[in-house]
Amino acid sequence: MVRKVFKETSAIRFEGNGYSEAWVKEAKKRGLLNLRRAPEGLAQLQTKAAKDLFKSTRILTEAELESRYHVRVERYVKDVLIEMETLAEMLETQILPAGYAYLNALAEGAAKSKQAGIKVVPQKAAAEATGKVVAALQAKTGALHAAIKRAHALHEDGAKCAAFLTSTGSDAMLACRELSDKLEVSIGDEYWPLPRYREMLFPV
Repeated sequence: MVRKVFKETSAIRFEGNGYSEAWVKEAKKRGLLNLRRAPEGLAQLQTKAAKDLFKSTRILTEAELESRYHVRVERYVKDVLIEMETLAEMLETQILPAGYAYLNALAEGAAKSKQAGIKVVPQKAAAEATGKVVAALQAKTGALHAAIKRAHALHEDGAKCAAFLTSTGSDAMLACRELSDKLEVSIGDEYWPLPRYREMLFPV
């Protein structure tokens, strides 16, 4: 029995890291689906194979399957929109203001050093480097707001909205997160309003 099952399941077994790129290539080689995002997985409930399976086993009628698909897509859309709107609020009310305050402190320090006749003013270089990150984050925050607005406009078409959120929406959030992470490691502790990664992961 073990030998029989081992052979039958060889096409879907993988002894490596199932989250790695190696599995992505291997799955494609074996002709297997590699559904990496929720809407892609949920869309399988709409396939003929799924409908035939649930109908033949008398688990769900086609109408019941359709209903469950739409409920789950709507739940996905709502959850991702909550995440996007929460991130946008954190950026506007915490992260960006912290960046502005830090830049202001650096600018004041640089101005005072110049007035005092100090030739080496390191605050200037720090302000310019931080300013570039803050400006980029400001732009990406605007793109995030635009994505949120677009998602709300697509809300009547759940599948289309979910596809948008899992691509453009997800990319917009990731871009903001990467810049926020970069800002976190360059801004002074007294200006950063949130627990830092090192504080959460390696508390002293």
